[in-house]
Amino acid sequence: MTQQMKRISLIICFIGAMIASINLHAQTPEQVVERMITELNKGDSLGMTFDLVMSIPILGTFRSTNSVLGDKMRLEVSEKDKRSISWDDGTTNWEYDSEKNEVEITKSKHEGEDKESKEEKGDMELFQGLTEGYDLSFEKKTDDKVWYILCKKSKSNKDKDDPKQMNVAVAKADYSCIYLKTKMKGVTVSMENFKIGLTEQQVTFNPAEFPGVKIVDKR
Repeated sequence: MTQQMKRISLIICFIGAMIASINLHAQTPEQVVERMITELNKGDSLGMTFDLVMSIPILGTFRSTNSVLGDKMRLEVSEKDKRSISWDDGTTNWEYDSEKNEVEITKSKHEGEDKESKEEKGDMELFQGLTEGYDLSFEKKTDDKVWYILCKKSKSNKDKDDPKQMNVAVAKADYSCIYLKTKMKGVTVSMENFKIGLTEQQVTFNPAEFPGVKIVDKR
């Protein structure tokens, strides 16, 4: 390859990179959020896990890890020295209490719910209404790997339960959600550490993982 051809090849590569960069940054915040929601919706079939962090005045901060795969759910809550985990498959509920060192088995808290109501709970309404009831804009702070998006409640949004403002961070590489933060009735809420893809074992109670724990069956 001659020097001239090498230069032409480099110029073409440079122009291609520039076009790709322009296309990446030319997207609107609405388009970015819509792509993010599409990625999150994959959790309906593949399963999803995320952390929910709530900061409540006086009471402090509480963190839970939520996992959902089909009809199966796992919720783990940590508070200081206490740890509780619950599993639910739509028929049976298992509740582990680290202080009591026991697992209580009861009928499912969601037994009798139709498919539609279960799907609504798994849809994470805060995300689904982002492009409808809010005015979106990119925040001033910049990051080569992340879009920071400010969501302000639209004047046309008359739902009193919707927060006035939400902050969303989206990874530029794959449109995955990094976090959604908001404040509702004095409580600061953050949804973060999203992961798509779970196995049955991750959302199923396994007594072998709790040796020596007392099992109390109240079904």
